[in-house]
Amino acid sequence: MIVIGEAQNGKEVLEFLKVSKPDVVLLDIEMPLMNGKETLEIIKKRFPETRVIMLSMHFDASYINEFMVRGARGYLAKGCDPETLFEAIRAVKKDGHFFGEKVAKAMLNGLQKERTIAPLLSEIALSDREIDILKEICTGKTNKEIAATLKISASTVDFHKQNIYRKTNSGNVTELVKYAIKNAIVSLD
Repeated sequence: MIVIGEAQNGKEVLEFLKVSKPDVVLLDIEMPLMNGKETLEIIKKRFPETRVIMLSMHFDASYINEFMVRGARGYLAKGCDPETLFEAIRAVKKDGHFFGEKVAKAMLNGLQKERTIAPLLSEIALSDREIDILKEICTGKTNKEIAATLKISASTVDFHKQNIYRKTNSGNVTELVKYAIKNAIVSLD
């Protein structure tokens, strides 16, 4: 892991991205000149291959959901321990996303509050294995962790994840979590 640059504000981040192509950007939500939300939106439009992890003091579900819907691949507390930070960077680079336990719970709590009555079964039912994998995805686990938990290969997890995305008509993990809550696959017991 190599740090290839630093910026003091959103405008500097965008200027840096014009000349450098980092795999992952750690982006503070509260920055001078251009805040994290504006910067993220521009990064997603101009540099879609760059994956962004948001850093914030705010762990309200509405904040987290908003940034994930806008294209963030992870969300961390500013004061998180170094191990969590490194784990998040590696997961976002390798798997495309990272949800720590705190973020996953905040998202689930927020979605639970927004939940409307939904049918328990979708038009295209998920298999028992797909439901097991979807539950693990909602806890923020990586493919490798899911494989270890369910005692299957990572490639099998990936195969099932592709089917889950297709069957649920979801484009990202946030949409999968929403689907799981609306269809009572996961709850916050």
